[in-house]
Amino acid sequence: MIDQSQVLITLPDGVFMEGHFKTKHSMKIESSINGTLLSKQKVILEANSVFNGDLICSELVLSGKFSGNIFCTGKVQVKQGCQISGRVYTYRFENDEMTDLDCIISVPDTNTINKIKQIIETIDVDKKLSSDPNLPSLIKIYEDNLAAKEKVKLPELVKEPSKPIPVAANGIPTAATNGVSNGVAK
Repeated sequence: MIDQSQVLITLPDGVFMEGHFKTKHSMKIESSINGTLLSKQKVILEANSVFNGDLICSELVLSGKFSGNIFCTGKVQVKQGCQISGRVYTYRFENDEMTDLDCIISVPDTNTINKIKQIIETIDVDKKLSSDPNLPSLIKIYEDNLAAKEKVKLPELVKEPSKPIPVAANGIPTAATNGVSNGVAK
């Protein structure tokens, strides 16, 4: 019997897909997708890929262009040259230098990730994704986790008003500070 986690579906360059898709296999995408993709395994978006929509997976390696929402229970790895716009909900995020990130990254807590993993495990890949009741509940858990974090106000880090940098008559910071704060509050 074939280990399903080892199967890799490849969508080659020159393919355009639109709609809702779900699979229990890993996917390597070299083409364009508009829609929603749910994979119970790893997804690889190659450098020439363009993805517009929502992506739900257990692990993601991004090299292409992505616009939309990423929901990942594992690690999102962003390679050099990648472009992302939208929201990224992931347990771990790693990016190379020279990436174009115009996104909000949210890291849910372990309990939230575990709830999501349980839901993904129960998803039946033989039912169509657009009417699967698990899809909205997955997204709601991620968004509720982010909303809870956004409602919390961070404590003010600096209680004292900041002191101006000493400036000489010619408008240049004095040599004593060189215009650089030492970070020590007095």
